[in-house]
Amino acid sequence: MIVKMLHNVATGRDSSPDAALTDVQKFVAERLAGKHAHIYEAGGGSFAIVPLPLLSNPTVVVVDIDETQLLNNKYANTKILGDIQSYSFPQNTFDLIVCNNVIEHLPAVDQAIIRFKQALKPGGLLFIGAPSPHSLFGMATKYSPHWFHVWFYRTVLRRTNAGQPGEPPFRTIYHRLVSPGTLLQFCDSMRLKPVYFNLYIGDNYTKVRDKRPALGRLLTSAIRLMDLVTLNKLNLFYGDYHLILQK
Repeated sequence: MIVKMLHNVATGRDSSPDAALTDVQKFVAERLAGKHAHIYEAGGGSFAIVPLPLLSNPTVVVVDIDETQLLNNKYANTKILGDIQSYSFPQNTFDLIVCNNVIEHLPAVDQAIIRFKQALKPGGLLFIGAPSPHSLFGMATKYSPHWFHVWFYRTVLRRTNAGQPGEPPFRTIYHRLVSPGTLLQFCDSMRLKPVYFNLYIGDNYTKVRDKRPALGRLLTSAIRLMDLVTLNKLNLFYGDYHLILQK
């Protein structure tokens, strides 16, 4: 199976978060064109990454453990309060399952993916978006306490409601399967085949750069120096990825 490997580190494409989102939405819309798609957003919360206006009257089911996020959700046809690591749907239910910026918060990523595969129709797509634990921000998040994440959002990103119910940052765990390479190996063992992968510049980095220009310039210089010292083996700017797998 051919994989659409954008991998902006190698190709030099526009690797901004906005460009990455536009590209993956286009890919999904093309794959679901003409279908009355049944979509499951796992941990979908209140924001839809799926390009709903581009689809043909989709049916959307959201499962989230956060009641506040579900109350704020305005687009789902069905909203379920539950844990995606244990909540199961009947086999062959969905054309698309979306799990965006969620797996880094789960202690049992494998259990969630096992249930996703069961719920997918044959030929259905599983879209996973997550931060790379190998980027600068990924490593900083993984090895720092949650109170520091809240402080960073409130002070640096100027999000005054950070840490309040239903508001990020949410507690992170970084199960080993959050690493793209390890995740791909696990999904291969599940017979989920990759059809799209894009590693792009991290969203948190771009937010710091845009909201705090002076700090952003300092951070950019520091990352470039660290990449130079490590012979660009880590690609520390590239903090997020999109992965789509097919059943």
